[in-house]
Amino acid sequence: MTITRREFGKKVLLSTAGLGASLVLPGMPPLLETESIVVLARSSELQRVGNETKKAAAARYLNRAMRRITLKLSSVEAWKSLFSAKEKIGIKLSCLPGISLSSSKGLVLAIVDGLVSAGVKEENIYIWERTGRELQTAGFKITRAGINIVGTDYFYGDGYSKNIEISGSVGTCFSQIMYEVDALISVPVLKDHDVAGVSIGMKNFFGAIHNPNKFHGNRCDPYVADLCNHPFIKNKCRLTVCDASRVQVHNGPAFYPKYAWEYGGLLVSRDPVAIDYIGWQIIEERRKTLNLKSLKMSGREPTYIKTAEKLKLGRADMKYIQKIEL
Repeated sequence: MTITRREFGKKVLLSTAGLGASLVLPGMPPLLETESIVVLARSSELQRVGNETKKAAAARYLNRAMRRITLKLSSVEAWKSLFSAKEKIGIKLSCLPGISLSSSKGLVLAIVDGLVSAGVKEENIYIWERTGRELQTAGFKITRAGINIVGTDYFYGDGYSKNIEISGSVGTCFSQIMYEVDALISVPVLKDHDVAGVSIGMKNFFGAIHNPNKFHGNRCDPYVADLCNHPFIKNKCRLTVCDASRVQVHNGPAFYPKYAWEYGGLLVSRDPVAIDYIGWQIIEERRKTLNLKSLKMSGREPTYIKTAEKLKLGRADMKYIQKIEL
């Protein structure tokens, strides 16, 4: 029986004996590592009821995905493998378009439950966005009692550090929350973007800096990739949980009902580049069925995703991505 290199890599990855293996075939790049698993869950249970997903359904599919990307047998062990009970965790939401196209509260609460199951204290969890107003518009109540639900503007001054951080082509001041937390979870919404092509997990961190308007030239390339190469993001972002319950496939990033797709999906990965790549392909496939031009033909191909791969932030090639569908 002939076995392809990809099939061989998958067998090694999913076998207990191969979990720690690093295999290289002569003349070929390394086989896939666990960080390049992207889990796509899709179900009518994950569709929005009004503007929210149901927490119970979100938790069920999220925990299944967590077990797959960490190769752990239990959900608790999966969460513990990524987050320590002593850490402060920042959950970066995407709320700019308003409640119709923001990170769903049901999914966010499911993430919180996962962290708590790993022993993280509620007071060490920060659910945050650029401003408190954006959080409130998306249906979240600002609070510092127990779980912190706050905007960057809650902190002293304007909420941003006065230190200028440089990363490649990007010079910026980060939200003070980025200094506060030990680890990050990016919770974007899968959506089209009128400049960058798509706005998913990596671009979500434009909401963590004081001057994102400066970095939209050339379809945000290389700015998104350079920003995510900063240690604050590169070393702290351990998980991306993309809300694909409702997907904006055109006229994004704002909510535009005509091109909003009730997809009922959830994407989960430890690889920030791979999950953006898969999300990009989902949007392209839907655009094709609607007879819309591809993003490349529209002059806004999200080339920053490939740039991020060149910076070795993750994979943007299906030869090295394990896409697992639930």
